[in-house]
Amino acid sequence: MIARLILMIVAGKLYGPSPLGLLGQIAAITEILAAIAVLGLKRSLPEMLSAIQGEARQAVVIKEALIACLAIATLLTAILGVVWPFLFTDISMPTALYFAIPAIAFSDTAGAAIRFKRIIRWEILARCVIEPWVFLGAAVILYLLKVPETGLIVAFSLSCLGAAAGISIGLGNAFGWRGILAAPVRLTSVLRIPRKSLPVGVTDIGIMMFRRLDILVLSIVAGHGTTGIYYMAQQIVTIPHKIYQLFEPMMVPVLAKLHHSLRTDIIGSKLAGFCRWTFMLQLAITIPFAIFGGQLLGLFGDEFASGAIVLAFLLLAELFDGSFALTETALLYAKPGIPPRLVIVSLVTEVTFIALLAQVWGAAGAASGFMLSMAGLALMRLFMLRRHLAISILDTGFLPPLIFAGILAGPLMMISRLSEAENLYVFGPAILFFIGAYLVMVRFLALTTADKKLLKRLRAG
Repeated sequence: MIARLILMIVAGKLYGPSPLGLLGQIAAITEILAAIAVLGLKRSLPEMLSAIQGEARQAVVIKEALIACLAIATLLTAILGVVWPFLFTDISMPTALYFAIPAIAFSDTAGAAIRFKRIIRWEILARCVIEPWVFLGAAVILYLLKVPETGLIVAFSLSCLGAAAGISIGLGNAFGWRGILAAPVRLTSVLRIPRKSLPVGVTDIGIMMFRRLDILVLSIVAGHGTTGIYYMAQQIVTIPHKIYQLFEPMMVPVLAKLHHSLRTDIIGSKLAGFCRWTFMLQLAITIPFAIFGGQLLGLFGDEFASGAIVLAFLLLAELFDGSFALTETALLYAKPGIPPRLVIVSLVTEVTFIALLAQVWGAAGAASGFMLSMAGLALMRLFMLRRHLAISILDTGFLPPLIFAGILAGPLMMISRLSEAENLYVFGPAILFFIGAYLVMVRFLALTTADKKLLKRLRAG
């Protein structure tokens, strides 16, 4: 988060909204294409491995999955190179970008294999340390080398390669590169991997498009400058999104194992608990960040401060998605046909909302359309989970965090209306006080008996 914060300050102050908006467009296209190459292996590979006994056979499946995703990624990169002049007429495709899609695809697939062994430190190292710091270092160096137009794009590509390098070390540590490279594979088995992963893949591709189409549609309607403000707000929203990412690596292999054991009752209790935990923790960041949105965005440049309402809508959207996203994994394993249909409906809704609202309110319209679509998707997931698996997530355990957040939000809003609140030394401590006071209240007044047992187990571990 420190690296991401410094990076956004550097990008805002040195490069400005237009190059940042261009980066947002290209990063969105790259990540969508990488999701197509991965084809759902982030979640389907742990399930495949859980059905196989013995590391030798697991190494074969891992190698086949890597070959399949890298082959598709290479093909998609070639296609992007061909259509690039029609998409971006004013700049050439940077050489480093040719490696970004394969790097992301490799990281996601290899990371899924490592996660199967309940090891997450390598993904944390790659995603949370190597990737952001490489991005930051490269962005500064390229600016000093007078590459202001494509500097952020090249830095983004190099950060993807850095993350892939870190993940490759972790994969070798978890399974042994010698065993993976020596594993015998057959072409028919490699071709079978995408077919096995197709239901999950359609859902994951749809989710990635769902999270990236907003910025692409906005760029068509409003141009690079407005898109840059929107993209900056998106970067702040990555902070609460990381909370969900803390739970996902732990829960996906657990859900896969419980699904094979037909333990629906345990799946329901674990899902409800972790959804509530994610909700409580994200709420601690969502409320103060939404209240001080203009001040936070102003840190990256005066032209970004106008995006306060954009940030508020995006934070709400992330709260809806992050709190209940794990329900989709349970649906995928039990009813693989349902999540793709939900995503398709949500994509149509999102494009419609954003296209209409962005023409009227610009970036704020796009953000509100995205928020409405995300809320609709969360409600549909909860409804389908209850209907098909008899699992209910929402209960009275969600009320205390909301009440505590509402109590503390009042004084925070009063502080935000003071002229001095523009000063970092005023709103910074105010945000920290809210988060600290809220977490103390949650710790002593909102945790259930199951939550307390989980805390004891975590401390014991």
